[in-house]
Amino acid sequence: MISIWGSRYLADLSESFTHGDPLVRVRLREAALKQGREHTAQKLHSRLIEQQCSLAAVRVKDLYSKYDASVFVETAHIAKFLSRLYLKLLEAYSDFLPVAMAPEGESWEEMENISLDTWGIPNIVKLANALRTLLLELQQQYMLPKNWQSLGFLTTQINLTNSLLLQALTPAEQALINPYFKFLEEYVAIPWQRLCLAATNYPQDSASMTIVESMLSLATKISGTVYEKWYERFPTYNSRRGTLNHPGIIHSCIRDFDMFQVYLWVCFLEGNLSFVQQELSPICIIIFHTLGIPWEMTFEGTIFLMHEILKQLEPYQKDLVRPYTQEMINIFMAMG
Repeated sequence: MISIWGSRYLADLSESFTHGDPLVRVRLREAALKQGREHTAQKLHSRLIEQQCSLAAVRVKDLYSKYDASVFVETAHIAKFLSRLYLKLLEAYSDFLPVAMAPEGESWEEMENISLDTWGIPNIVKLANALRTLLLELQQQYMLPKNWQSLGFLTTQINLTNSLLLQALTPAEQALINPYFKFLEEYVAIPWQRLCLAATNYPQDSASMTIVESMLSLATKISGTVYEKWYERFPTYNSRRGTLNHPGIIHSCIRDFDMFQVYLWVCFLEGNLSFVQQELSPICIIIFHTLGIPWEMTFEGTIFLMHEILKQLEPYQKDLVRPYTQEMINIFMAMG
C-alpha cells in the first residue's frame, strides 16, 4: 500500500510538458543533478517563502470571508509554520542525490512514466522521515479531530502557496519539485496513513486488498472522469475562486475526489462507515459551506463518484463494495 501511495508522486515527463523542445530533456537532467537541485532550493529562498506563505494566507482570508476577521490570526500562524515546513522540504529536495539518470538519446515516450527515484526523489517513507518532526507538529497544531476549520485553512494555504512558489521556477524545476509539493498537500488532505494502517490487517493476496490496490491505481483517472460529469452538471457555477474550469479549481476538485475515494477504501477495509460519518462529512459541511459550495453539488458529485467506482469493478467485486458506496451516498443525502 505504501508503494501505491508513493507512486502518486511522479514527475510530469509527458509530451505536453516538453512541447516538442529537444532542449527540455537537457534542462531536466541539469535540474535533477545535485547542483541543479541546490540551485532550485536557492531560488526558493527563505524570504520568498515567507512572502508567498503570507500572500497565500491573505488569499485564504478572502476565500473564507464569512468568518470574523479575528479568526484569521490563525491563517497568519499557519503561514509562519508553513514557512518552516517548506524550508525543510527544500532541504530534503536538495539533499537527496539522483539514483540514476536517463541514458542519452532515450525517447520521451520511454521516459514518460519513469520513477521519481530515477530523478533523485526519495521513496515516500524516506521523505516522510525527513519531515517527521514538523509533520508531527503539523498534526498536533492544525489537524486535531473536529478542528475542521483549521484543516480547511491549512489545505487551502498549502495549495495556494504551492502555486505561488512554482511561479518562480523553470518548467524543468517545476516538474521535479512539484511531486514534493503534491505530497505535502495530500498529506494534509488525504488519509493515506490510515489507509496504510488498515491494509496491515489483510493478507496481500486477499480479495479486499486486490480490490483496493487495483482501484487506487485508477483513482485519479476516476476523479478526472467524475470531474467532467460534474462540470457538465454544473457548468455555470462560479465560486469565490472562479468557475469550475479554473485550473486551480480543477486541481482541487480532482484532489477532493481522490480524497473521497481513499476515505471509501479506508471504510471498506475497516468494515464500517464511521470514518466517513465522523470525519469526512463534517469536513465537507464546514469547509464547503464556508466556501459557498451548494450541498447539492457535493451530494451529486458523491453519486457520480460512487457510480464510477462500481463501473470499474468485476461483478463479484461489486457485491463486496456496493454496500459501502450506497451507505456513503446515504450519509451525504441525509446531511443535505
